[in-house]
Amino acid sequence: MATWGPGNFDNDAARDHLFELTHRLAEQIEQALEAATIFKLSGKGSVELAEMLEPILPNVEIICVLHETIGGGFLPEPGSVDDWQSRFEQLREASSDERSEVIRATFERLRQLAQQCWEE
Repeated sequence: MATWGPGNFDNDAARDHLFELTHRLAEQIEQALEAATIFKLSGKGSVELAEMLEPILPNVEIICVLHETIGGGFLPEPGSVDDWQSRFEQLREASSDERSEVIRATFERLRQLAQQCWEE
């Protein structure tokens, strides 16, 4: 294990853990979107569909916060963020303009972080 500084994330094992943690969050987003899509196609209730979508935005936010504060972890490709946002918007029920703006800004924040990461 390589250690390069005194911080909690200044070694290979901690960075690997951060990557795995954030990658699992991204996998949960993808799984929730897939399950919600199948559920919606089955024509079942909207309450259950909304519940299936609930972890997506918190996971996006957590990925952003961890990357911004710690400077690492997994970030999806920008195209994946676009896909997630498109699918999420197609699946969710209409909401207030204010809530819609928060949703758009949350995905945009992740997209910008992903673009910076994937351009490097």
